[in-house]
Amino acid sequence: MRRQLGWAGSNVNQAVKALNSGVDAPHFAAALADLQRAAQAVQRAADRITNGQEGQAA
Repeated sequence: MRRQLGWAGSNVNQAVKALNSGVDAPHFAAALADLQRAAQAVQRAADRITNGQEGQAA
C-alpha cells in the first residue's frame, strides 16, 4: 500500500508541475484530499499492525 501511495505522490508531483505551467485542474484539491485520507488510513493500519492490534477497526 505504501508503494502505491508513493506512486500516487509521484503523480501529484506531475500534476503540480502541470499546474505551475498554467494547466487547469478543477478537481486537483479533491483528489489531493482523497490521497491524504488514504495515506492516513494506511498509517493507522500500519500502526495497528506494529502495535499488535490487527483486529481493531480503523
